[in-house]
Amino acid sequence: MYWIFIVVFILFIFHHHGIPIFLYHQVNPKSKVNPELLEEHLRWLSKRGYTTMTMSEYIEEGAAKKTVLLTLDDGYYDNYKYVFPLLKKYNMKATIFLNTLYIAEERTKEEEIEENGVANQKAILQYIETSCAESPQYMSWKEIQEMYDSGLVDFQAHSHKHMAVFSDNKLQGFFNGKEEDCTDTYLYGGKIKRGYPKFKKRGEYTLPGIQIDKKFFSLFEEYYHKTLQYIADNKRRIEEGQKFIENHSKYFHKVTDEEFETRIREDYLENKKKIEEHLGYEVNCFCWPWGHRSWASIKILEKYGVKAFVTTKKGTNDQLPNLKFIKRIELRNYSLQKFKWNVRITSNLILGKLYSLVS
Repeated sequence: MYWIFIVVFILFIFHHHGIPIFLYHQVNPKSKVNPELLEEHLRWLSKRGYTTMTMSEYIEEGAAKKTVLLTLDDGYYDNYKYVFPLLKKYNMKATIFLNTLYIAEERTKEEEIEENGVANQKAILQYIETSCAESPQYMSWKEIQEMYDSGLVDFQAHSHKHMAVFSDNKLQGFFNGKEEDCTDTYLYGGKIKRGYPKFKKRGEYTLPGIQIDKKFFSLFEEYYHKTLQYIADNKRRIEEGQKFIENHSKYFHKVTDEEFETRIREDYLENKKKIEEHLGYEVNCFCWPWGHRSWASIKILEKYGVKAFVTTKKGTNDQLPNLKFIKRIELRNYSLQKFKWNVRITSNLILGKLYSLVS
């Protein structure tokens, strides 16, 4: 029986020593988290006496007991339209990690808010055609400035483009021509056609990866329609497709470590520059796109002033942050009840650590 008392005592001692950080993306009437649900979250935190702080404050000062951080990724317009008024209403703070490629100086029109996959696909198609990806689905710099000036919202880096790379040249399958994913659109240089080869992808900050000459996709598509589509067995179809890939290796380039560092440096410094030029403070925190992280990238980014790294790994955080591995919680079910349980569990340092191990 003594062990039960000891466990209860330890859990009591570490209650409110954990710092939960929650991750949101879009907040609008169509999204998984709508404004009414977000308000329920904020109202509950306020009634229970929780305080909020920005990521910059957490990095520099650490957090007191009973603190929760609220973060949003990418910088969608609904963050300004729906989230910002709620933050002001409840006097709560948040941090938004920005993808700066898509942000215009001012809003010239207000479109109906779209699901992020649709919005990003349109922006990348526009970028390929015009070299400009600015989208009304994202906040403008004028709106971002207003939020920053309120003292409630902090803005940090999330990469300029938020794009992926091909991991290797191993054929995974074939596109049916109906897919619409912005990373595929970017990597293949336009709309995806039936018969294009599928390869594994990872965030471009994760690994060097490979570059594929876009001429290859048309060659492969032609081979698919002439030969591969008539092979009934999918395993054999992939094997024959892989042989075609290996026979056309001149179209594939393995990215060197030096090229990898150059790619990261150029994208990150553009992201950092845009934020600093508009808001006038030093960016020192980086949020991994898709949560795809690597130690090699950490070493590179530290050279350019990144002090803290934010992940999508679930769990809790200490009152003094582990700067290389700040954890966040993105709930699949964002109901108020699920939110309450996650706050309670991850506010306890011991339970939060266990939660991280099993999630």
